[in-house]
Amino acid sequence: MQKYGMLEEYDKIILQSKSILKECDLCDNCLGRFFINSTHLSSGKRLGNKIRNSTNSRAVTKCYICKNLFSNAVLYVKMMQNASMRYEFSTFTVGAILKQSIIERDDKLRSKFHLHGVDGIKTAVTRELGKKFARKTSTRIDHLLPDIVFTINFRTEQCDVKTKPIFLYGRYIKNKRGLPQKEESCQDCKGKGCIFCNNHGIVSFDSVEGKISQFLYEKFETNQVKFTWIGGEDKTSLVMGNGRPFFAKLLSPKKRNVRLAKKSNLDKIMIHALRKIDHIPNGSIHFKSKIKMLVSAKNNISSNRLKKLKQLVTVPIEITDSNNKQHKKTIHKVNYKKNSLQSFTVEIEADGGIPIKRFVDGFNIIPNISSLLGTQCSCEKFDINQIYLSK
Repeated sequence: MQKYGMLEEYDKIILQSKSILKECDLCDNCLGRFFINSTHLSSGKRLGNKIRNSTNSRAVTKCYICKNLFSNAVLYVKMMQNASMRYEFSTFTVGAILKQSIIERDDKLRSKFHLHGVDGIKTAVTRELGKKFARKTSTRIDHLLPDIVFTINFRTEQCDVKTKPIFLYGRYIKNKRGLPQKEESCQDCKGKGCIFCNNHGIVSFDSVEGKISQFLYEKFETNQVKFTWIGGEDKTSLVMGNGRPFFAKLLSPKKRNVRLAKKSNLDKIMIHALRKIDHIPNGSIHFKSKIKMLVSAKNNISSNRLKKLKQLVTVPIEITDSNNKQHKKTIHKVNYKKNSLQSFTVEIEADGGIPIKRFVDGFNIIPNISSLLGTQCSCEKFDINQIYLSK
């Protein structure tokens, strides 16, 4: 019974194919594509050839729809291989930009003969190229998160390549003063990447950002690195302990199978615990910091007055930002040591995100060290001794 139903369906295909082939010449790929979803076959080309033999139709010199695009598939696969020669990848997907006239002819024919549920010419082309490229390179198709995306422009006969970003997590230790955390963006492109900065978005590398970027450029042959910092510090600050955590997004990397060392010394900084991750966490990342501050006061400070700093752990710190929004932070521990009549050291363990110099001088932060001690204070320098990420 099932066999009879299949034969009946095939007879319908033959009948409709005769009507289509009277209208125009089609290659085996385009002819088979119209009916492949009605059969159990996997190759539209083989089905098209079978239909042609059953209808005694002659082979065509030029397909009405694709103009023999499928017959040049090997050339386009070679184009993809050449374009991806320097890239490491195991998964890919293919996109296409077709001439509008090809799409219009395909739509017109499918509409005229009521060919519903049939894949369009663009889908068929990209599927065919994907199959051939996968066999040729021992890679596999992944439409969701491919390592590399090919876009073949059949109008210009060019192949564009884009690679999936790589995301990293790591920590850096800064054991010498004088190095800023962030690098200034290229003035010509405002950090987007241009010919004047080699598409890096930055032109110099004398910062934590610059040194880590340069290291990652060489390792992954990437164009740009975008950082998410877990807090910040001054140019004069040290970052000790386990170091400051950071996330990095590598744009257009050519290398993916990179072995990362446990520690890498990069002149003035050392990065460690560097590893690949699936994505950078969304939203704000909560952390605590141990910070050591050297503070100077306008007037003499007695040891007895310094005891008022213990009040910092009893109330939340209210910070007003540049947008006039208020944020509350907590000081968990406070230690202090008098150095001279107008100088002292403060060590705190606190929620991340407290602007340390403002916390000392009192600008838009309540309470602050200046208000508690009743005299104007300023932070001469501060160091980050430890950073803990909240679980």
